Order: sequence, then structure tokens, then C-alpha cells
Amino acid sequence: MRLVLFSLLTLPAVLWAQPPASGRWQLAFSDDFNGAAIDTAKWNFRTGPRMWSEQRAANASVRDGMLHLALRKEKAGGLDYTAGGLISKQAFRYGYYEARVRMPKGRGWHTSFWLMQNGPKAGLEDRFQEIDVCEQDSVDHASYSANWHSYKPHSSFGVKRVTGPDLSADFHIYGAEFTSREVRFYFDGALVHSLDISALPHFDQHIWLTSIASSLGKTASVDDAALPEEALFDWVRYYRREDEAPRTSVVPDFAAMIQPVPESAKLIDPDYYIWCGTMVRGDDGKYHLYYSRWPRKLGHYAWVTHSEIAYAVGDTPTGPFRHVAVALPARGKQFWDGLCTHNPTILRAGDRYYLYYMGNTGDGVAMPDLNWTHRNNQRIGVAVADTPAGPWQRFDQPILDVSSDANAPDALLTSNPTVARRPDGGYVMIYKAVGKQRPMPFGGPVVHLTATSDSPTGPFTKQLRPIFITPGVDFPAEDPFAWYDYAAGRYLAIVKDNKGDFTHAGKSLALWESADGFAWKLSAHPLVATPAVTWADGHQQKLNSLERPQLLFAPDGHPAVLLGAVDEDPTRPHSFNLRIPLLRK
Repeated sequence: MRLVLFSLLTLPAVLWAQPPASGRWQLAFSDDFNGAAIDTAKWNFRTGPRMWSEQRAANASVRDGMLHLALRKEKAGGLDYTAGGLISKQAFRYGYYEARVRMPKGRGWHTSFWLMQNGPKAGLEDRFQEIDVCEQDSVDHASYSANWHSYKPHSSFGVKRVTGPDLSADFHIYGAEFTSREVRFYFDGALVHSLDISALPHFDQHIWLTSIASSLGKTASVDDAALPEEALFDWVRYYRREDEAPRTSVVPDFAAMIQPVPESAKLIDPDYYIWCGTMVRGDDGKYHLYYSRWPRKLGHYAWVTHSEIAYAVGDTPTGPFRHVAVALPARGKQFWDGLCTHNPTILRAGDRYYLYYMGNTGDGVAMPDLNWTHRNNQRIGVAVADTPAGPWQRFDQPILDVSSDANAPDALLTSNPTVARRPDGGYVMIYKAVGKQRPMPFGGPVVHLTATSDSPTGPFTKQLRPIFITPGVDFPAEDPFAWYDYAAGRYLAIVKDNKGDFTHAGKSLALWESADGFAWKLSAHPLVATPAVTWADGHQQKLNSLERPQLLFAPDGHPAVLLGAVDEDPTRPHSFNLRIPLLRK
């Protein structure tokens, strides 16, 4: 938490503020509270229990040109206190918001001017933001907080504690300018804080004027001697910018973001090959890593027969990590995924976690080369859990099976899934597919396809149009990781460039982009990484492979860590997973 101090004690209270001087603004919503009653064409009442108080419509009233939120000690709804609030009926997005407020005296009251969508969130949880223009806990009359919350997965960041005069002694103006890339917070017309929110999803929001009895701010109890009391709102305004510059897309240059790697970021086990890795930050603040492993004594190609998806936990993204359990173990050859689970990729949607993977079954025999029965039985599945630690619910059928048409590009197998949340709330899957047009057992061609669904568990509708292709090249790409990048305003995908056809840098990782998730082109900065690592102690190491890319995103949506599967020798006697820190650009 950062602290900003103001010497405003000798200044008169500001009576009027306005949007920042730059640009042209249009007043699009306001209420001066000059009538005799709440304007119900503009406002809904906040009602119901909230922490220590029952919110009642009767506690919100207009008189003397102000909104009064009455704060009382009285029994209601099984609680000891009552309070109130208003929520605008109209929703807004980008612009400048401000309100003139006098905070209540006496401890125990959490009074806020804030912005958030008021309505059903199902299917849209990760697009809901809360912008706290001011959150004031009356246990400390000389400070308030400004910050951002994302709804689900919940994250709060950029909180700043602003301190200065006694906020209950007089009115002050709290403002926030919300743009597509930044939120700038103002106190009595002075800029006090700014946040980069370019990588986060944004959504329409309502205006909230509220006060509740609360333990927030480490408040132990309500100061009953100060009651009854009021939170006072003189006016509230929303301005729409007339000359907002069009949003410009900024596609990351990952090669310029790669940082030296600490030894703790290497997940290795002497008894196992370790390969694909995918990671998520849980509500417990820890990092949860899922990875493929199989017994080293069986050789590299046993990935197709004996891989299992294991689970480890770390306190930081670069570790160290502690192996906890096998998340998706073998469960019997009678199941479609009964003997092998591989290629994990984790996605959180709302309160649930979705672990997509490849599974197969067969005769269970590890071979010096691929076991073709297992390889051609590859299908895509998903396991679901309420927490990153599981337990994981698996299904008796794949989430994406092969097509029944023998001429379809995925008639032989489906594998290597990546699933991205779409801005409209749906999901797009990109997957590796093999057809039956080429000689068996390899089949082919090997392509990548897309499929969409309204739900993370499907059903998925296939498009069957190959992507990540280059003319005259067979099997140029593999191992995609795709996501919707709000800063760039488009879908991005990191893929393995098998021979350097995209980057012209040999075997490497390449960046692709798409406006709709279906038609893809190489990015302006196509090279993500070559098979090499610079360690934190300064020494550089050439690798045989750096593939199976995945990203971990910071709470504010920016890419923070690039995960990759590594082997050091062409004979592949061993392998490990690596987590590469990324510089914020």
C-alpha cells in the first residue's frame, strides 16, 4: 500500500470541481439533490443486510440540497444498525466521475463513492470491475482509500491511502477519470493516484453512493455515542469525453520482456521427466502449478503412454515449488483418458477452475518410439474443481472428440488444447488435430483448428478451418497458448515454431494475433524466444527445446511469467519445466 500526504488543513473546502483541463467534456449525468425527494427516475435504493447494518430505503432522503444517508443504532433485519445508499439506474463506462461528500463522524462507518455494474454477473464475472473513487472508514477521519477490484477471480491492486484533513469536518470532492488504459484519481481537483488498467477487461458500471456499519479498516465497533449521524452527498456528476482519442493496440514484444531466470524457477525431478506446465494464482495468494510427468526409466516417448498431470504449490511464481499430489492420475484402460493425461492448461472462470488436457488409453506399453495406439487415441478433456487443490471432477466422455467424417481434418485425433475467454463471455478453443488423408499410423496432415462454446465445459462447435499455417510447409506449428489481450484489443497466441518458418530464427516460439479468434496472422514482433536461457547468475545456456508455452498473468492482467518445457540434449535423457519472469512493458 502506498501513502500520499496533503497539507490542506489551512485551505478552504472546495465548492466546485470539474474534469481535468485536457480535452472537451460533456456533462452526461448529474444530481444536485435539490428536490424534495430522491429522484427514482435516476436512482435505485440499496437495501438489505451489509456487514453490521441493514440498508433501508427510508435512510436515504433529500433536503437542504443534499443527499442524507442516515446512520442509526436501531434493530432491523437481525442487525443492530441501519444505513442506506443509492445506485444509479443508468450505467456508464469511460469518462470523469466526481462527487462532493462530507464523511460521518464517529467510528464504525464505511462510506463510499464507487463504480460497479449492478446486475447479474453469471458468465461475465471476469469482466466486472469495481473502481473505488473513495472508501472512507470513519475509524480514521483523516484518510481514505482509492483502488481497483476485479470481481472474479477477485483481485485488488494499486490501493493508495490518501491522507490529509479531517474528512468529517467539511465537504471534499472525490473524482476519478476512467479511460481504456488508466484510472486517474483526484482529491479536491488534485491528482493523487493513477493505475494502469490497460490489460484488464472493462465493463459498464453504475454509480454507488453508500454508507454501511462495518469492521473494514480494522474497526472494532461502532461509536454509539456519535449516533445518530449522517453521510452527506452534495452532488454527483459524470462527464463523457467528447474528444477521446481512439484506442491504439499495443501488441507485446515478448522477446524484449524476457528476464534472467532464478534457479528456483526450474521444476526438476531426478526420477521423472517433467514437461508441460500451467499455473494459476489462487485466492489463498499461492501459486498452483500443474505439469505433466512420467517415469524417467521408461524413456522420453513414454509421455504418450504413462504421463500423468501432477500438482505443486509455491509462494511466488518463480518458486521454489513443492510437489503435492497427482491431480489427474491413471484410472483404468476402460476410460478414454484412463492411462495417460498430458498437455494441461488451466483456466479460471468465476469461482471454478477448469483444467483442460489430452487423455488417451491403449495397451499401456512404453516403447523406444511412439506407441501409435496411444498416440492415435488422443482426445481432449476437462476436469473441474472449486479450488486449485481439487478434488477434480473428470468426465466419462471427451469434451472434444474426433469428427465422424473420415475426411475431416480432425478425424484421427484431437490434442493440445488451449482455451481463451472471449470478450463476449463465451470461449474459444484452439487445438491440434490430425486427419486420415496421409499414410497411417502417423496420418495427417497435422493442423490446428478452433471451436467455440458458451460454457467452459462445452459443447464446443468446431470450425474445421486450419490456422497457424504457411504455404508449402507441412506441420509448421505446435503447442499453442491463446488468450484475449485487452491491452492489444485482440486475441494473441504463442506457438512453437517447429522449424523457424514464422520467426526465421530456427526452432523457437512465435507470436500470432487475431481480431476474432478464427483468422490469425503473425504479430509485428513474431519472435518470443529461442531455445536458450539466461540464468540469474549471468551465465547463458543453449537448450535443445523450449516449448509447450503458457503464461501466468499478474492480477492486473499483464503477462508476468512465461512457462516452457525444456530439455538440454537432443537425445532427451531428461527434461524439466521452466518459469521465465517477464518485464512489464
